[in-house]
Amino acid sequence: MEILIQRYLSGDVTRQEAQQMQEWLRSGKENRQLFAMQKKLWLSSRVLAGYDANKIEHDRKKTDLKIRNSELQLSLRKANTNIRILASVASVLLLLGITSVLYLSQQDVSVQQELRLANCEIEVPYGSKSLFTLPDGSKVWVNAGSKITYPADFGVTSRSVNLSGEAYFEVAKMEEMPFFVNTDMIKIKVYGTAFNVKAYMDDDLVETTLNRGAISIIRNDAPDREISVKPNQKYTVYRETQKNRVITTPSVSTSATVAPLPSKSPEIQPVKNVDVITAWKDNLLVFEQEPIGSLAKQLERRYNIQIRFADEKVKAIRFTAAIKEMPVDQVFEAIALSSPIKYRINGTVVTLSENKNFILKK
Repeated sequence: MEILIQRYLSGDVTRQEAQQMQEWLRSGKENRQLFAMQKKLWLSSRVLAGYDANKIEHDRKKTDLKIRNSELQLSLRKANTNIRILASVASVLLLLGITSVLYLSQQDVSVQQELRLANCEIEVPYGSKSLFTLPDGSKVWVNAGSKITYPADFGVTSRSVNLSGEAYFEVAKMEEMPFFVNTDMIKIKVYGTAFNVKAYMDDDLVETTLNRGAISIIRNDAPDREISVKPNQKYTVYRETQKNRVITTPSVSTSATVAPLPSKSPEIQPVKNVDVITAWKDNLLVFEQEPIGSLAKQLERRYNIQIRFADEKVKAIRFTAAIKEMPVDQVFEAIALSSPIKYRINGTVVTLSENKNFILKK
């Protein structure tokens, strides 16, 4: 086993031997203690052999990450099980019609412990959110209906995650190893910064909004070109079926209006307030002139409900509001009070229709 440890630390093992090593580490505390002792001996031998100090420090970080990945192998399964259980409970309560007690804070599942795992997959169902820490110390908030995966050697030879859905990243700085977020449309290259990525497969577009730091965008259909994004900017790429679709960020107003979509916006746009886009991670729903059709998707994910439209033109009505920790019925009551919309809730189904007698109360 000591010989295998030495080979493992040097990276000279087959995939099968690496799996065997991981299983051995997970099987007992004594094994991990032996591994730590062998690691110290291995690093000491490299010092005596005249290895460069920076190279030795790099190797130490790599081996420490391997130990962390092994020690916390079971945490992910527990966390994902808890997320699914709590999401199921919330769905049952909603089916029973107890919408008044389904607060955002009660539906959230904040996985606060660090999930440093091999072959990791974080999947968050509708009606929930999750917060976890990657092996390199980067924090990730995962929104409802989203999934993040990363490989067994994350932080050892590379830092790369795959995202489907929406997530907010606070990436730990490692100059020698950039961080990558892969979606179905783009790859985001990061060195240490905070940004939001929205890449739901059923949305018309993929959006990346930079809060601080610097990132580069690499489109999957143009891999040789890097597009730089600065703080308070949003990069938007349209899906193939929607590339001629008109989508832009309208100006803010204090009341709901009916307006057609304006002309197609450029790929990089300035953002007046990044907090509006990232508010979801802090239990806030913030809408600035958001079309009800787009708002409905967010509410469906957030509350695990279905929204139907009795009148198609209702989708074009725009709505501005900031909502925190409100039950789902109160959310729709707020919408109805400030826009020409009526709602009806039947279990998990909400039907929206036009209120032709609407008068805005000031």
